[in-house]
Amino acid sequence: MIQLKADSVIAFAQKLNFTTKGGVSEKGREWVLKTVGVVNIENESLSEKFCMNETDLSTVELAKVDNLLKDFKNIVSMNDEDVCRTDTIRHKITLTKDTAIKQPIRRVTGDLANQIEEILLKDEAAGIIRRSHSAWSSCIVPVKKKCGGLRLAIEYRCLNDLTLKDSFSLPNLTDTVYNLHGAKYFLTLDLTRGYYNVPMHEDSIHMTAFSTSRLHWEFVRIPFGLCYLR
Repeated sequence: MIQLKADSVIAFAQKLNFTTKGGVSEKGREWVLKTVGVVNIENESLSEKFCMNETDLSTVELAKVDNLLKDFKNIVSMNDEDVCRTDTIRHKITLTKDTAIKQPIRRVTGDLANQIEEILLKDEAAGIIRRSHSAWSSCIVPVKKKCGGLRLAIEYRCLNDLTLKDSFSLPNLTDTVYNLHGAKYFLTLDLTRGYYNVPMHEDSIHMTAFSTSRLHWEFVRIPFGLCYLR
């Protein structure tokens, strides 16, 4: 399947009039412009987006999968800015010592500084961060991705040192694998921008504050780098 932008010219069609002798008459020629129509991507089947037609499922099974996807279409992310938000839990940081941490801003200039600000403004629009007046301030660490993009990490080691750690046991791996016995279908789910799906507790938001050379920010969603999440 080839996808083209809306209003792209794909062809010119010409209507011809023939003479009584079988020739083509110059008079009456009409040029007709054909362009690509606009297709609403929301009307596209989620099964098509997930390429379910490339699986070995039967027609009945495909219909069941399609209905399942339709029932939960509100939690399917369409792009990196389409980040969901759970309302079942809020992340709260408990400190062993309530002392505000203020780290110096790392020097970043030129195009890299502009890229950082662009990303932060997008995250603000998406409801992931907000402007801050917190006394806390961790430093931001830009990391280049293999694909050429930019990932923004925050240096939270000082905050983590002051955080009271939870104690809980992890599930036994052998038991987990054993419980897969007899399973027929396996599924991998990946959260778009993972931790941002969980909101921060209002009492802990100010602790996540960080600064650039231009603005002071804080996270409304869980940021990557907190000790519970590594």
